[in-house]
Amino acid sequence: MWDSTKLGIFKNLTHPTTISDLSTTLELDHSTISKAVNSLKSDGLVVKQKEGKEVYVDRSESLHSRSLRNIIVEYSRLPLDKILTSSSLRTLSVLENPRSIMDIAEITGLNRKTVSLTIHELGKYGIVLKKQNQYVLSERRPLIKTFVENYWKYKTNQNLRTFSENAVLIWQRGPEFLFKIDSEFDDAKKEIKKKTIHPTAISIFHKYDLKVISDTRYYFYSKRKLKDEDYIIHTILIDPYSSIYNSYALALHSKICPSKLVEFGRYYDIEDHVKRLLDYIDTKKKNSDYVLPWNEFQDMLRDLQ
Repeated sequence: MWDSTKLGIFKNLTHPTTISDLSTTLELDHSTISKAVNSLKSDGLVVKQKEGKEVYVDRSESLHSRSLRNIIVEYSRLPLDKILTSSSLRTLSVLENPRSIMDIAEITGLNRKTVSLTIHELGKYGIVLKKQNQYVLSERRPLIKTFVENYWKYKTNQNLRTFSENAVLIWQRGPEFLFKIDSEFDDAKKEIKKKTIHPTAISIFHKYDLKVISDTRYYFYSKRKLKDEDYIIHTILIDPYSSIYNSYALALHSKICPSKLVEFGRYYDIEDHVKRLLDYIDTKKKNSDYVLPWNEFQDMLRDLQ
């Protein structure tokens, strides 16, 4: 995300400035500054406005742009071009709870070596702490956490608008998110869909001979290939406190019988929820407000077949 040029531009935008003035101040070619400004604009950090023949650049009012301003003021000595890299932003997005390097790699899609190097770099500046062979975001750097959260929210909203005007966000963490729309993607977005958009939750139930009628379609944005466990977890995430969606998830579980559901629950930060659902299956007794009485669940299961 960052290099010294982009960081230098953002730091110097204390007021609306032309690209020519930035070029002079930073002693860089006009084309280099222009390219970096366009990249910052794409990331929602700056805005451009034309006045007469001049184009002025200024910091945007987006939440992550404001967060970055605060970081520059509070942590002026931090080398942000090394800290706010693409791999760092992915890694930090999953460290609200303690994770092992293997967990981080699995969730983010980064290889273990990249994760290890990223963790080491972030650890040098007290941004990530090690606890019993796991890593977590330090509470001493709350502005970093706020920036990461706001950055990914911005990117998610940008992607949602690209995919469909009617898309509704359900769950999001880092670059991955679950959403719903009332129709399928059109042909113009076919290539995007192939690479990053995966039908999920009750939208894929027909593949497992489960009959759920719904006009709403559910999709998951990710560059990794989804597994059976993902489909079950995504069904829960539609509404974790709904006995209906939890029952749908358990119906799919009965068809697939995955062995790593608890592990995936940990990846999505709902491990305890998953354990309680599996306990419900084992004991055949209602153990929370978000499951049906066992006989009603059995009736639903028959209806879905």
